[in-house]
Amino acid sequence: MDEQTRVLIEVRVDRAREDIETARELFNLGRYRAVVNRSYYAIFSVTTALLLTQRIERSKHTGVESAFIQNFIKTGIIETEYGKIYDYIRKPR
Repeated sequence: MDEQTRVLIEVRVDRAREDIETARELFNLGRYRAVVNRSYYAIFSVTTALLLTQRIERSKHTGVESAFIQNFIKTGIIETEYGKIYDYIRKPR
């Protein structure tokens, strides 16, 4: 893996950590809709970092989900239940 990709992965993982930290703070304030939003973006950031480990880049949320399922769920690298969770959190209710 080249240095630029490694740094980009690190940035995305750091962003995910920050979003989770923010979600915890918002939870303590009772701001539950905002908690869900920050939690989703943490998952999105860490998923884009995971895709980068395979040199896969997608910019749209649907593209990230599709590439994640195609390259990690369908191949059995990651359990099917995580694909279902990603699908569930991404769809508006």
